[in-house]
Amino acid sequence: MAEKIKVLLTEPIRPAGMAYLTKEAEVVIAPDPSAASAAALAYDCQAIISRNTKVDKQIFSRSPKLKVVASHGVGTDHIDVQEATQRGICVVNTPGANAESVAELTAGFMLMLSRKIRDADLALRLERDYYSRNQWIGKDLYGKSVFIVGMGAIGRKLARICKLGFGMEAFGYDPFLNKDQMAQTGVIKAETLEEGLALADFVSLNCPYTDDMYHMIDSRRLALMKKTACLINCARGPLVDEKALIAALSDGAIAGAAVDVFEKEPPNRDNPLFDCPNLIATPHIGANAEDSIDNMSLYSSMDVIAVIRKEYDKARIVNPQAISIE
Repeated sequence: MAEKIKVLLTEPIRPAGMAYLTKEAEVVIAPDPSAASAAALAYDCQAIISRNTKVDKQIFSRSPKLKVVASHGVGTDHIDVQEATQRGICVVNTPGANAESVAELTAGFMLMLSRKIRDADLALRLERDYYSRNQWIGKDLYGKSVFIVGMGAIGRKLARICKLGFGMEAFGYDPFLNKDQMAQTGVIKAETLEEGLALADFVSLNCPYTDDMYHMIDSRRLALMKKTACLINCARGPLVDEKALIAALSDGAIAGAAVDVFEKEPPNRDNPLFDCPNLIATPHIGANAEDSIDNMSLYSSMDVIAVIRKEYDKARIVNPQAISIE
């Protein structure tokens, strides 16, 4: 008789995924999302589904039956993929599951920054100052340009929104795509980051994060942007040097920024970034839309069961090398 599948959830997931899992496996839910709690419960589990919990050697070394770790999302920077591969443990994620939601949040940030929506809202509701309307003179998005760093599923959807919805010009940077491939989505390829940063009215980071991309946007690159331009980061916090961003916002080197992610999460309450008046900040809500969360919940659940049963699509595995080591 085949051993019953046991899956550890580092946090509860939506009913769509939970219903699928409970039909196929025994499900254990950690009392909190700490790595220590996950390590204590993973010893007899074949699969782990993690939203943000760090899954690394601490957990792998205590999980002899572990075959697969799923990221409840697109990013895998909270999973030690290299260590997993060496141990023959597959890593899966949910590419595309939250692309629409993150792209729409980015577009929302662009509207808020360009039309000063947040400032006008606070002035009216908190100060009851109707006549402040005369100081909130914004700019149209029509005819402006966006530079999208990372032309994956999110970047492509953002380009579509900007071009078709707002009549903007879209530039893109992605070392894995050539000029013709970008042109198919109506995007003009920038050959370098520096080229795109200097061109755009809005710079949007929509790329995955790896260690070699730490502080990709630093003081030197911020200085290349137009003084009227805005930076939007809905990808990963460490892509941007926060100290350099604070300086650029404070000195007027750029007009504004919107961030959904931070170098340290959760950020410190006294993070000086929050004192910048030309900043909009949200607590990593890019994928927090019902459709996206349902998708991530179901896709991650289906993928871990498929890997355990060896019914997987190899293209959906982040580290297919692990299959040959199993």
